[in-house]
Amino acid sequence: MRRVNPLLLIGVLLAWPAMASPPVEVLALFKDRALLRASGDEHLLREGQTSPDGITLLEADAEGAKVRYDGEVYALTLSRQVAGNFKAAERQQVSITPDDHGQYRIRGAINGTFVNFLVDTGASIVAMSERHASLIGIDPSVGQLGSVQTAQGTVDSRFLTLDKVVVGGLTAHNVQAAVITGTYPVEILLGMSFLREVSLREEAGVLTLTQKY
Repeated sequence: MRRVNPLLLIGVLLAWPAMASPPVEVLALFKDRALLRASGDEHLLREGQTSPDGITLLEADAEGAKVRYDGEVYALTLSRQVAGNFKAAERQQVSITPDDHGQYRIRGAINGTFVNFLVDTGASIVAMSERHASLIGIDPSVGQLGSVQTAQGTVDSRFLTLDKVVVGGLTAHNVQAAVITGTYPVEILLGMSFLREVSLREEAGVLTLTQKY
């Protein structure tokens, strides 16, 4: 049997990292669309579109996505990253820095529609106005009639269940929500009906959400 020169083998191993592709992470998957993160930037692409980083979305559905980068085609899922080869993440995690008002805002999706969230640990459930519900395609009339206490007093609301809420790479199903009569809240509140599904950690002003399971 021919022996392999150990020095040659070491040289090959040392050279391998330089051949790896920049990481590409799938943050959210939908039919014909995918939210990708590469080099710290997030891009919402439809099939056939190419990001400024040179990543082309070839196919996408709820199960996974195919992308082309630097002449190579990769098949990705929410729990995998590309770095020359596939590496499964142990737990999905997203970190949020506060805005100028000290509040945490992040982009996500409800039932496949992309939205902006305001993280609110004081809200018991995800809350939105009738306008938000209309934009997302939610019919409040299917919900149970009730009321919520707001800064403006007690307001009529409809309580219902969201099929899927995605924040970064974190996903929760069957999330309780309230559609509040009128224009309150101004932003969709990411309340505890979603946040209890993740672990919360605040360190040096940065809020980190980690998938529990």
